Amino acid sequence: MSPQHQPPVTPPTAPHGPPRSPYDPPPASQPVVRRPAEPSTGAGWGIVALLVWWPFGVAAYPYTQRATAALAAGDRATAAAQGARARRIGIAALVLGITLPALLLAGFIAFAFWVEGVAQATEAATTTQYVDDDQPGSGPVNGTSVWTLDEGSCYLTDGLTEVVRTVAVVPCAEPHGGELLGRTDVPSDTFGGAEATYPGPAPLARYATDSCRRLFEEATGAVADAPGLHLWHTTPDPWDWRSGDRRITCFAESDADDVTGSLSDR
Repeated sequence: MSPQHQPPVTPPTAPHGPPRSPYDPPPASQPVVRRPAEPSTGAGWGIVALLVWWPFGVAAYPYTQRATAALAAGDRATAAAQGARARRIGIAALVLGITLPALLLAGFIAFAFWVEGVAQATEAATTTQYVDDDQPGSGPVNGTSVWTLDEGSCYLTDGLTEVVRTVAVVPCAEPHGGELLGRTDVPSDTFGGAEATYPGPAPLARYATDSCRRLFEEATGAVADAPGLHLWHTTPDPWDWRSGDRRITCFAESDADDVTGSLSDR
């Protein structure tokens, strides 16, 4: 009996394809399709605006509400547009919240420098060394402030230092060393008119020096450069000038309390 013919047996194939060699290149990755991100409603920027500068937060609130409603209705374009507006308002609030304090600080620093400059100009504007009663200086405790002396007042100079606060007023018939020679005003047209700005301590000092020299020579008939005699003056500071004060006060002092009688009587 002859053997029956048998069909060739085909080996089963692997369910996942032929085996891979470790040296084969990796299979190409399939692209992953992702769902587009939802547009921002700008709510976060609205909160930032509310915290930094609340009027901006109030202005951004309607846009965030419209963006939220449009997103719920599936209108992504409207939601994106309204959210972008809320975002711009929030950014503006943040920028303003940063820059405004910086500007205020810069303005305060500039104002402080200006005040210091005015104070220095005020100090330099008075060419004598007389100071007000609330500042330290020499002079008797119960003396008369040099700023309130009357014209023609005579006073003792013994014991006075370079900085004088008060003086001991005495009758001019008694021995003394100092006298308030007189006061004069700066004419309105001297430095450009009545409304002219403060000319500065140096021009005022030159003008006051010439004015006091003329006043002394007219009152005494003597030369202002006499030995043992010193002329001093006070001039308006920037604050006084701004308020319309143009007074110049002239003082005459000797080296010692050896003068009797008023200078104008000589």
